[in-house]
Amino acid sequence: MNDEVSWILTARLATAQPKVFEGLMVEMVKAAQAMQTDTTAYVWYLYEDGQSCEIFTNFRDSNAAMLHLTWFSNTYAQQFMDTLQPTSMTVYGKPSQELRNALASFSPRYVKTVGGFAR
Repeated sequence: MNDEVSWILTARLATAQPKVFEGLMVEMVKAAQAMQTDTTAYVWYLYEDGQSCEIFTNFRDSNAAMLHLTWFSNTYAQQFMDTLQPTSMTVYGKPSQELRNALASFSPRYVKTVGGFAR
């Protein structure tokens, strides 16, 4: 298999203002798409009740994931945490130890790739 790393972050909305969530999502998606060429997917999903979301992110490798985390920490962490309260995280693939250390505060579950394909 390859060195791809993905994760799904689940979070509850910490704001009662849907426009705040929507504004943050639009801004972060545009910025990630423009600046992070090794982030191959960055998709936000909103539950039907409007109270929780899931963010699917896929990276070419752990280095790309680390660049994303640095960008996030330096630019959006405070605004994100004011808007969303992370509740769980699942990490897929082969994350480096450095990436595992960087994600430790989210207490993620790790799932290794054992087969399959993506197109």
